[in-house]
Amino acid sequence: MHDVRTATVTVLVATTLGLGLMGCAATVEKRVDYTTSSVSLAPGEALIVEFGEVNASVGEAWVLTREPDPMVLDEGDERNRYLGEEGETGAPSEMTYRFAAIGGGTTVVRFDYQFRGSVPDDPQDRRSAEITVTVK
Repeated sequence: MHDVRTATVTVLVATTLGLGLMGCAATVEKRVDYTTSSVSLAPGEALIVEFGEVNASVGEAWVLTREPDPMVLDEGDERNRYLGEEGETGAPSEMTYRFAAIGGGTTVVRFDYQFRGSVPDDPQDRRSAEITVTVK
């Protein structure tokens, strides 16, 4: 009887540890600067496009202007980490855009820098990012 209980406890502990470790498995994220022209991902990975500091309070923005093929990447989501002190207004944020790999293939995402809702008139102030993403 003692051997049966010991075996049962051993199996339960091993199962619990295995399930706990599975819960710790995180999605692998590949981070690239917005100036990157191409990147390869494995299935299940996520692409993080880093734009650096953006100050929305003065009208700065990076806008997704070419969405990815939904068979290759998800629609993506913009993420911002506010760099100011709590209660402070007008500070910049670190901006990233995250896309999860959905299936194999190649797609292109494009972003355009906008100031106060439009692309700047001065060509020196214009910036864009076009990244070819291959999931294989």
